[in-house]
Amino acid sequence: MRPLGLNLRVLLAAVLPAALVAVALAAIFTARQVASLEEALLARGRAEARQLASNAEFGLFSGNRDFLERAVRNLSQADGAITGVAVIDAGGAALVRQGLSVLPEWPPIGEERDFLSGETLVVVTPIRREVLAVEDIYSGFSQPAAAGRISGLVVLELSRAPLLRERFYLLLATLIVALFGLIVGGVLAVRIARGVTRPVLHISDVVRRIAAGDLQARVTPDAGDAVRQLEHGINDMAQRIASAQGNLREQITAATAELRQRKDEAEEVAATKSRFLASASHDLRQPMHALGLFVSRLGRMSLDHEAHGVVRYIESSVSVMQDLLDTLLDISRIDAGLVTPTLAPVAVSRLFDRLEIELAESIRRKGLEFRRHGGEGLWLLTDAALLERILMNLLSNAGRYTQRGGVLLACRRRGDAAWLEVWDTGIGIPLEAQRTVFQEYMQLGNPERDRAKGLGLGLSICERLARLLRTPLRMQSRPGYGSVFRIEVPLAAGVPEPAVAPAVAEMVGMSGTVLIVDDDPLVLASTTQLVASWGCRTFAAASVAEVMGECDAAGCRPDAAICDYRLRGFENGVHTARTLRLRYGDLPVLLLSGDLTDSVREAAERHQLALLGKPMKPARLRALLQSMLNQGPG
Repeated sequence: MRPLGLNLRVLLAAVLPAALVAVALAAIFTARQVASLEEALLARGRAEARQLASNAEFGLFSGNRDFLERAVRNLSQADGAITGVAVIDAGGAALVRQGLSVLPEWPPIGEERDFLSGETLVVVTPIRREVLAVEDIYSGFSQPAAAGRISGLVVLELSRAPLLRERFYLLLATLIVALFGLIVGGVLAVRIARGVTRPVLHISDVVRRIAAGDLQARVTPDAGDAVRQLEHGINDMAQRIASAQGNLREQITAATAELRQRKDEAEEVAATKSRFLASASHDLRQPMHALGLFVSRLGRMSLDHEAHGVVRYIESSVSVMQDLLDTLLDISRIDAGLVTPTLAPVAVSRLFDRLEIELAESIRRKGLEFRRHGGEGLWLLTDAALLERILMNLLSNAGRYTQRGGVLLACRRRGDAAWLEVWDTGIGIPLEAQRTVFQEYMQLGNPERDRAKGLGLGLSICERLARLLRTPLRMQSRPGYGSVFRIEVPLAAGVPEPAVAPAVAEMVGMSGTVLIVDDDPLVLASTTQLVASWGCRTFAAASVAEVMGECDAAGCRPDAAICDYRLRGFENGVHTARTLRLRYGDLPVLLLSGDLTDSVREAAERHQLALLGKPMKPARLRALLQSMLNQGPG
């Protein structure tokens, strides 16, 4: 429904109250006049009925019908509103009757009464035999005057038609007067409204134009003092808005330029941070990786007892340094916002295989039992790298804080999700510490700050990565009995059953020909010596062309290859793997990288390459290499 216009609303405001008052007054006046007419008709009818009853007393007593007829005829001729008259004796017989069309039967003998029947007023008056006052001065007998008994009735009918016509004429006259008043009031209201609403509408139009952005719109004053003040106020407001908008535009321009400059600076800082982290991930991990391999090779050499003790201490220190470096770089990447989840279907069995290859041996070397349970045929919708990092940290913590018993890696299906759990029989976590255990640098059971037990960032990283994946990470623990950490991951739909993965290799002697490609001389030398010490024949070089030349010159066919991702020039580990497979068929290739970015992981998965990050534990490298050699070229 469209709203009423201003002119119409002003007109209604002026005329409607007057109209209502006029109608109310007309209704009251008409009602009172009609009531007065009704009362007058009733009073006249009663008076005429009483007069006839008084005259009819003699005729009724004497039985003179002629007298009664003359009295009835005279009354009817005297009042034209009378439509019927009847005189009834005490037995109910009508002595005289004229008209009387509304009564189906005579009313019973009784007191005076009246009633309406349609447009007819019926008045019933009793005929009483009067008892006259008597006083005999001779005999002393006296009798006061009194009303005698009822000897009959007078029934009188009067038409209300003249009264109704009078009421109609009253209403018509009232309506004509009220309508005339409304017309006169409406004309006056229109003239007044135009004088008031014209400037108001003009002001409204100017305000609308100002709101639409036309700050040059102004009101032309042409009304009385009050509205003129409003018009001047509108013009002043428009001028101030225009001035304020100009100043605001200047401020917005300056602020935008400043924000753009800060945005460019922030982007440059983010780019610098990204370059630093990428460089740190590679350049810091390369020598650490080489050092770990050299120490492992040194431990396999023939040394005296004292030298072997020194090597074990060095190996322990290198392992701690590798863990600390991995943790610090991971936390830096998360804080810099460089970690973005990429959701894709992930086979639980393959994920568990990789975790077992990397961590099972280190846990078993502590005399603990490592077991895995469930997950066969299940696929998760998650980021494989981030989920693997969470589980790896949880398994490392479980092995670090468990002195006897074992560690269990389990998967249980729960509706449309899966619970991935890490159980241990370690020291457990007290209830009061379970709320703070995910905070940074929070460690339990390490008051001496033993660096071999890490920096206290492992669970903090797990909690942050779980938040990135939007998967809840929960914990239950009982001091002295152990702990269980559980992460709930949604299942992926419509994916095939995973292919059966090769069994995890036992740590036995290995044999085979391995190609090693790395442009870092230290890493190349350490990797070559360590793999050779495991019983493999190795060909190593800084490029794929060189290593293939050496292998072909020796007349050998490789069984596996280890390639660094970053190589010289435009070459990288993925290109190297493709080149090797073009020459030697479906060759198992292990890709090593100091910076496990999403692009590196996607490339490795797309070309079906095994992937390990630097620095790594030699045991992880050996377990994965043993699995690749068992698989052999396809």
